[in-house]
Amino acid sequence: MLLLRLFVEFFKIGIVTFGGGQAMLPLLQHSFVTELGWITQERFLYFVSVAEVTPGPVALNMATFIGYELDGVIGSAFATLGVVMPSFLVILAIAHFEKKFKENILYKRFMLGVKPVIVALLINAIYLIVGRGFVGFIPYLMALGSLIVFIFYRKSPLLILLVAGVIGVFVLR
Repeated sequence: MLLLRLFVEFFKIGIVTFGGGQAMLPLLQHSFVTELGWITQERFLYFVSVAEVTPGPVALNMATFIGYELDGVIGSAFATLGVVMPSFLVILAIAHFEKKFKENILYKRFMLGVKPVIVALLINAIYLIVGRGFVGFIPYLMALGSLIVFIFYRKSPLLILLVAGVIGVFVLR
């Protein structure tokens, strides 16, 4: 029963999430931490941190982590299938009807309406990470420094993540 529930919960989140895995984080937090109480806030933030620095989409990484936490490898498989299935079906439909979607005014307006909500969800994800995951002023300085290096010096996000991880090992507790 848990496996089916995992699939359904991730499917529900996957079908309403636009804008990538980061936009999914508030929905995952609400569902699995607040509503269902299946994982703690601290564990959720740990999953977010690891999902952000591991290869692959954040949504897949989060589904795999949460599914594994709840029911091992089979749980991670059901959760991952649940989060992937809506995108797969929607992309399949869009690929099939590509010309109609590209020229459809309702589709264009729908996407214009969705974009501001994506920004709000991303800001909420940042709020969650900062509010519960930052202790002291050093993480704020590292975030600001990383943003400056990324925007003005155009360094690779992977390089920035690796340097920040090393700083975290030696400086943050």
